[in-house]
Amino acid sequence: MALANLGSGAGKGSALVALVAVAMLGAARRPTRSEPERRNEAAYLADAAARRSALLASLVNPDNGYARLRRAHYATGAIGDWDRLRAWNPRTAAVMPRNSLAGGEVPSSARFAALPIGDETRLPPVAELATLGEAAFFRYPAQLAPPTPHLIGEYAASRYGLWVDADRGLGGLVRAEMPDGSTRVAFTCATCHADVVAGRLIVGLPSARLDIGRMIADAGGGSAPPAVLRNVLAWGSGRVDVTTTDGAIPERIADLRPVRWLDHLQYDATVRHGDLVDLAIRIETLIITSHAQTIRPPRIVSLALALFIRDLAGALPALPSADVPGASTFQRRCAGCHGGPGMSGAPQPLEVVGTDAVLGESADRGTGTYRVPSLRGVGSRPSLFHDGSLSGLAALLDPARLEPGYRNGARGAGAVRGHAFGLDLRADERRALISYLQRL
Repeated sequence: MALANLGSGAGKGSALVALVAVAMLGAARRPTRSEPERRNEAAYLADAAARRSALLASLVNPDNGYARLRRAHYATGAIGDWDRLRAWNPRTAAVMPRNSLAGGEVPSSARFAALPIGDETRLPPVAELATLGEAAFFRYPAQLAPPTPHLIGEYAASRYGLWVDADRGLGGLVRAEMPDGSTRVAFTCATCHADVVAGRLIVGLPSARLDIGRMIADAGGGSAPPAVLRNVLAWGSGRVDVTTTDGAIPERIADLRPVRWLDHLQYDATVRHGDLVDLAIRIETLIITSHAQTIRPPRIVSLALALFIRDLAGALPALPSADVPGASTFQRRCAGCHGGPGMSGAPQPLEVVGTDAVLGESADRGTGTYRVPSLRGVGSRPSLFHDGSLSGLAALLDPARLEPGYRNGARGAGAVRGHAFGLDLRADERRALISYLQRL
C-alpha cells in the first residue's frame, strides 16, 4: 500500500521497503492460481451472468435479509441493479497523525491519487492484481467515517483507539474527494483490520482498541434515540454491529489473516467461500451497502482486495510439528472441528457451539449455524468468540468462566458460556494445549 504518499521522505523510503518485502513474501507463499481459477476471475470482471451465478451459489440461506437484498439487486439486468451504479474510484490521501491541535494535517492536492485500475474488466497478471489489492486495502474508502469532531490527529488516536504508524498514517483513515468537490474522512479496510503491536503494524489483525461506537455517539449522540446510543456505546473496543439498525448485536472485528482457509464467511456462515470470486462478491456488495447503495467499487478493486486478503495467510507461522507439547491433546480434543492445514471446518449448529445464539438466529444473516473459525493466528487475537466476550486462550480454557461469579470476561463480570470443549482437561493438559495454540 506504499503507492500512496505517506509521510516524510524517510517514511516513503521505509514504506517502499515494506511494499517490496510484502510483495516478495506474498509471491513466495501465495498459492498458484490455476487456469480454471483465472477463467472464473476473468468472468467475474466481465460477465454479469457469471457473477449472478456465483452469488446465488454462495448464499447459504436464500431467505435471510442479506441474501434477499443481493438477489434483488446483484447482476439482475433490471432497473435498480447495482451494476448500474457509478464505479467509484476517488482520489484519496492518507490521514497522517500530525498537527493535532490544528485539527490534523491537510494534505496538498498533489498528494491525492486514485487507484491505478485502468480497465476494470481486464484481468491483470497475479502480481499486478496483488499490488493493487495492497493499495486498495490502505487507500480505498470502504465506508465514510461518522462526521465526528476532531477525528484527525493524536487526540483521535487516543479517544477512538486508532492505530498510528509512521508510514501508513492514522488508523487507515483517508480523505476522499467526493463528487461535489468536498472531501470526507473515510475508513479503509485497514481501519478495522490492522493494528500496531509492539511497534509493528500487523495487517489483517483486528484492531483491538478501535471504538467506532464512540465515534458514532460523538457524531450524532444528541439526535440518536437513547436505546441506539446505549447500544453503540456498549460495543466498546474491537466490536461493531454490521447486522442491525439499532446496534444491538455487536460482533468482534474479524481476523482476516486466515480467510484463505475458511469455507464460510461471516460468523453466522452466511456466505460459502469456495474461491476468490466468492470473497470478491462479498467485498463488492459490502462496500455497496456501506455506501447506502449509491456507488459501487470497480470490480477489479474488489477482486484485488480479495487476493490481497487471502494472501495474508502467508505471513502466519508454519504449523508446529506433531511432537511439540499440546499437539497430541489438540488432535484428540480439537481437530474434529478444527482440522486440516487451516484448522477450520464446516459450520456447526448453534446448539452445538453453545455460545450466545442471537447473531446466528438473526433475520438478516442467520443460518442456524456458526462457522468454525480457523485457529491459525489464534494466539495473537485480542479477543475470542464471535462477540469478543473472552480475552484470550487462557480464558477460553478456564473452567471457571462457566460460573456466575466469573470476572475475567472481556465484557464484564458474569459467566461466559458456550464452547465448553476442553474445559475438563487436567491443568497440565490445558497449559500444554494453550502453548500449542499460541504457536499457530
